[in-house]
Amino acid sequence: MQWGQIKLLFILSFLILDLFLLQQFLSKQQQDALGQISTVAEDIETELENADVTIAEGAIPEDVPSIPSLKSKGNAVPEEILAQVEGLDESTQEISIEDQALKVTLDEPVEVTEDTLVGEVSSLVPFSSQYSYWGWNKEEGVALFFQKVNDQTIYFNSGGYLLVTIADGKITGYVATLLTFPEGESIVEDSSQSGEMNRPWSAIENLYDYGLIRSGDEVTSMNIGYHTSYDLGLDVENAPQYFAPTWKVTINGERDLFLYAFTGTVAEVKESSFIEDILNKHQLKPEESLNEDSSTEESNNSETN
Repeated sequence: MQWGQIKLLFILSFLILDLFLLQQFLSKQQQDALGQISTVAEDIETELENADVTIAEGAIPEDVPSIPSLKSKGNAVPEEILAQVEGLDESTQEISIEDQALKVTLDEPVEVTEDTLVGEVSSLVPFSSQYSYWGWNKEEGVALFFQKVNDQTIYFNSGGYLLVTIADGKITGYVATLLTFPEGESIVEDSSQSGEMNRPWSAIENLYDYGLIRSGDEVTSMNIGYHTSYDLGLDVENAPQYFAPTWKVTINGERDLFLYAFTGTVAEVKESSFIEDILNKHQLKPEESLNEDSSTEESNNSETN
């Protein structure tokens, strides 16, 4: 065998050995990292148990998606949505676009229940698949949906919502806005958004340290979505916005807390204020106001008779 071939054989052998050792090293690092995460989770779980805070079965997600921060282009109604709006039957509803929002009032309200709400909205709103259902606020007389991007919900943003007005158990209309995003484009907002995301247990610990999770509480669910770290307000039209990955943590099945996944700080969210701003901006009336108007009209009719 020639010396050149022997040298090549040695080089290949050492290269294979180096690759094997590198694989072993990376595997060991991964195991150590997982071990540290597991230890941290166990420590936090013990701390919460001592504080009488419980975690519902399945509340902690096993796989945490790594999602980037995003920047929107604006909230002008996209051309493809306008095309769908043009196909709506204007003989049965009043349709208008004002302040970058689509506003629809039904001539004949549609009866709805908790079980049929999402299905009826899907029938009425041709682009409803762009949103995820948040809930029916019966006190305010509205059902709220939030826009999705990359299958993640954008919570409480004035540029991406679908608000359905409901009076006496019937859908009377809706108002909708949509954010637009550059295709395939995502950005990191700043250096604070470029590190490691808070894992579920750390997010829960932060909320406990802030005093937002208290003794006797139960964490019933949590998932990751988006929220903007500053509110541009309903009067700011078509302005780009930055969105940070955000944990939504539900307490006792009824109270929702939001925590920015990178910084670990709390996102201030008030559902009632968000709804009230939309109702006022678009001059919509919640259910109880409609009922009051109806009662007043009946009373006036009675006095007249």
